[in-house]
Amino acid sequence: VDAFMPALNLKGDPTHGKKVYEERCLSCHRLGGQGHALGPDLVTVKTTGKEKILVNVLDPNREVRPEFVGYLVETKADDSLIGLVVNETAGAVTIRQAYGKEDVINRTDIRRMQSQGQSLMPEGLEAGLTPQDLADLIDYIETADAGSK
Repeated sequence: VDAFMPALNLKGDPTHGKKVYEERCLSCHRLGGQGHALGPDLVTVKTTGKEKILVNVLDPNREVRPEFVGYLVETKADDSLIGLVVNETAGAVTIRQAYGKEDVINRTDIRRMQSQGQSLMPEGLEAGLTPQDLADLIDYIETADAGSK
């Protein structure tokens, strides 16, 4: 986190920030009418301040709301799925993964289901980015219109 703190003092370019969002965030987060609802909708964080956004990007497990804790589901057919539990009934569990992919698994087909105790957002997502890239991303998040494309 300390290595990227200079990003907070840089002027961001939201046009480039949108490109960073599309490359790194869109598969799991919605913003500006784009993306997929796996992690929190980024419109909900745009007013939390630059530092909090930066910390959440760099350290996704620092604070994870219960509805965003990942689960591992192993089936009797030896399939393994990691995602969010978005629906549970007596007979089935629905797991959501990146890009909005959802699988409904019958409970009778589940060998094991276990909370991973952390976010699905991988640590190290900033690899290859510069402080300027993060400043641009933060500026895009803070200025994006909730419904625009």
